[in-house]
Amino acid sequence: MPEGLRVPRELVLRRSADDAEGRFVHVGVKAVRAAQKRKPQQGKPLVKIPEDWLPPEHEVTQANTKAPSVNVEFETAQFVDWAISKGEKRADWLAAWRGWIRRTHQRNLEQGWKPKAAVAPRDEDARARWCRLHGVTVEEYEQRKGDAVWLERIKRRGVVA
Repeated sequence: MPEGLRVPRELVLRRSADDAEGRFVHVGVKAVRAAQKRKPQQGKPLVKIPEDWLPPEHEVTQANTKAPSVNVEFETAQFVDWAISKGEKRADWLAAWRGWIRRTHQRNLEQGWKPKAAVAPRDEDARARWCRLHGVTVEEYEQRKGDAVWLERIKRRGVVA
């Protein structure tokens, strides 16, 4: 029975037809609790994150590749500050960090992040720019610029980058 709910000690019922009376005395209710489920033992113990925690360099490189919209250094600092401020405990802080980076990248994509186009060098001439955009080298263009079939095929392929 929920706490705070009062049950009368005696309940009187009357039948209206013959004015008969029945009395019921409340003898009490034993509180019944559901058996608590035990959590299974985890393989690794839960620990707090060290204040100077950093992911391994190969993980940072992989994060920069897989999540280009994320400033990994900044997000790592955010992640560590969050974990310390909340007093979080984890068995694997590296896995938690990878999830943080993936979620940040996904949020950036949902907010419209687009990869930046390759920046052209300042001293690039029109021919070099055309070659870069169509995915050929200037040397290759110079060797085959007289080949109309090759040139047409490159133009039909369109802009690569």
